[in-house]
Amino acid sequence: MSVMEGGQGLVIAGFWQRIGAFLIDTIVLAVVGVIVGGVLYGWLASLGAPARLVGFAISLVYFGVLNSRLGGGQTLANRWLGIRVVNAHGQPLTLSRSLLRYTVLGVPYFLNNLPLPAATTTSPVVGGLLSLVVFGCGFAICYLYIFNRRTRQSLHDLAVGSYVVRVQPEAAMLHVPAVWRGHLAVIAIVALLSVAAPLLADRLFQTQAFTGLLPLYQTLQTQPHVMSAKVMRGWTRSSNRPTTHYLAAQLRLDAPMVDDAAYARGIAQTLAKGDPHLSEEDAVTVGLSYGYDIGIASWWNVHSYSFTRDELQ
Repeated sequence: MSVMEGGQGLVIAGFWQRIGAFLIDTIVLAVVGVIVGGVLYGWLASLGAPARLVGFAISLVYFGVLNSRLGGGQTLANRWLGIRVVNAHGQPLTLSRSLLRYTVLGVPYFLNNLPLPAATTTSPVVGGLLSLVVFGCGFAICYLYIFNRRTRQSLHDLAVGSYVVRVQPEAAMLHVPAVWRGHLAVIAIVALLSVAAPLLADRLFQTQAFTGLLPLYQTLQTQPHVMSAKVMRGWTRSSNRPTTHYLAAQLRLDAPMVDDAAYARGIAQTLAKGDPHLSEEDAVTVGLSYGYDIGIASWWNVHSYSFTRDELQ
């Protein structure tokens, strides 16, 4: 889209230009993340899931500073592809607005999978807000990237009044149509569904399929070296074999002991002892992982173990 002011035109950057720049910047950050992870591997692994906040801080500095006046409104990828982040007057954003712009973009991603205290997540209000931020805002960002063809503004652009334009010799006032209200209606509907999702999930967890999993999860959380745990039931089926039912646990450890078979067996025995439906399970599987995930890079050492019901008795 082209706009004119005093004979000087500013052109809104297209979808593929923005996506291409974002992918290149992601690669740049991934390289930084790998370097940071290699140097601080043990410390990041000891942090657990909150290590994602380290990745968020690195990304916030990169995008927030470079997309502001201090960086001329251009990250490295923006410079290579000839685009710039500006306000409605065609000028680069202030540092505070640029930081806020990336916060709106980055928080839904980095907050996802970040464990919070059980007392917090069981609150309908807090659960609804978290769902709104992670899923509602995440959907809105992707939706507007793809379908807002008038202004090519996504949620983080609308939040601070920014635009992404092609680099021109001189800046000019931007005159672009308003965002189609239909897009805003779609986002509002998804936001309401996101707020309601925790209530629906709570009812799901009370169904028979999840019976007994919460006590097992709580038990695993108290085991030595366990930073976080996931428990699930499942089954496998093949054409020439009977269906196999299993109880599975995935544990994130605070020590590099994923090859400790005795520890894995002890965890499996704890699961078997506390499972009221053990007679219906054919196997208990335990996955042990040690490593880090900072959002922009990750490295894991993983080992899985499987025990039959008879082996645990």
